[in-house]
Amino acid sequence: MRALLLALALAVAPVAAFAQSLTVVDPGGKTKVLTPADLADLPRAEVKSGARTYEGPILTYVLRAGGLPVGPRLHGDPLRAYVVMTGKDGFQAVYSLAELDKDFHDDVVILADHVDGKPLPDKEAPWRVASSGDRKGWRSVFGLARIEARLADAPAKAPAMEHAH
Repeated sequence: MRALLLALALAVAPVAAFAQSLTVVDPGGKTKVLTPADLADLPRAEVKSGARTYEGPILTYVLRAGGLPVGPRLHGDPLRAYVVMTGKDGFQAVYSLAELDKDFHDDVVILADHVDGKPLPDKEAPWRVASSGDRKGWRSVFGLARIEARLADAPAKAPAMEHAH
């Protein structure tokens, strides 16, 4: 019986680890799966939301680890990028890529793994998006499982305009 329990535990361990992973998709469709170990050493911050304090990796660094263009790489076409955040329950919220980049935006956005000094409750785990700039927490995706960047359509080339300066 002991051997059966050990075998079952070993079989479930990779599934549990996968459930803790975060899938990041760049605008070209390239996918990278980040594990808790990939996120463990990233710079962290705290974000107040109402009476609660969330703590976790700064999202800019998570996006960079996932291969998204942030910081000096966020110029040109990537400025048209938006990010769809999807929770394990299917809930989605949208952010522009620039508003998630600490080099472009004053708000701090994190991938919270703790609240008020304790691990997130099961409903919100393994990660929750928390932003210092949102007045309401409605875009704060619980159980974040996927971050997918997409490019908004490029505008049609406008006819040349004459400007009198």
